[in-house]
Amino acid sequence: MSRLKQRLLLILVTLIPITLGARDYSTMYTSNELKRANNTYSKNIRAVLAEDIAGYLTTEESATLRRVQLKQPWNHFNDPFEFSANPATGTILVPTFSVKFFDDLSIATAWFERFNCNKEAVFDYVAALDFNQRDLPSPLKALNVPKEAYKLDNFVDDVSQKILKSALAFLILHELGHVHHQHRPYEEITPSQAQTQEAEADQFAMRVLRRMRLPPMGMTVWFMAVSMRDPLIDGSPRQTHPLTSSRLQAIAQDLRDRPNDFIEPANVGKITADDIRLIAKEIDTIARNLADPDLRSFVRERGRLATTALLAGACQSQQHNQDWMQRFRDLIE
Repeated sequence: MSRLKQRLLLILVTLIPITLGARDYSTMYTSNELKRANNTYSKNIRAVLAEDIAGYLTTEESATLRRVQLKQPWNHFNDPFEFSANPATGTILVPTFSVKFFDDLSIATAWFERFNCNKEAVFDYVAALDFNQRDLPSPLKALNVPKEAYKLDNFVDDVSQKILKSALAFLILHELGHVHHQHRPYEEITPSQAQTQEAEADQFAMRVLRRMRLPPMGMTVWFMAVSMRDPLIDGSPRQTHPLTSSRLQAIAQDLRDRPNDFIEPANVGKITADDIRLIAKEIDTIARNLADPDLRSFVRERGRLATTALLAGACQSQQHNQDWMQRFRDLIE
């Protein structure tokens, strides 16, 4: 265990438990921003379903898709990670707010990678949404990333688009899996049954992604972000899709078993089996961290300590990057 982690865990023993109320996300973006985003995302997501995904479904899966009603409201902002399905009605909910939030996270991740900044700051921001009560703006504002960073750098544009596209494909297929298997509402089943349903929906998504030969670049970013908000920790809002280490390990194993199945012909030579195995390794690491109660406490404490100034200064220069962990040390000494 690192010295910083030991210090943080010692502090945790003396902390008074904090009960945080649900954060109000309604002002994170303006109505005009969400309406404009809705015009773009709605068309693209419908195209993903009707053009990209539909051609790779079996006859039975295609019948399920024909029952689907895709809802993409611009004014639904209960939670930034809210993607859900109602198997009884065939409704799949993809709020514009959730897509824009993850799009921003994807751009921030690509920006930090491009300029060799510490990407942990991106996920500290996610933890801060749950574990402190400071007012926090949208991801790009909070992390001091240019609003149109994707226009400023080709690498940022390319990488962020790949993260967003592959993550959305997985999420939409996961929800389609719930509809296809006619899963029951969580309030009607036990936690164990919920996990079984989640694993089944994951398997459905992975089977179709394999047929599409789509590199799952965005899955690491998505799972890393969601793992910051583990619903098993007091203070973190209950998620509609409980994330566990066993779910992640199964997905990682799927990637490792047949890595070449996730490489499009056009990407042969650009993306290799080793790249897919690296994604699997990263997901395995997230799984191990999710199962470690000490690290979960560490995540919560970093979220509690993440001030707006700390987040905004995370990628201003190489010196900020080098001092990122030191700045957390300074806060607790």
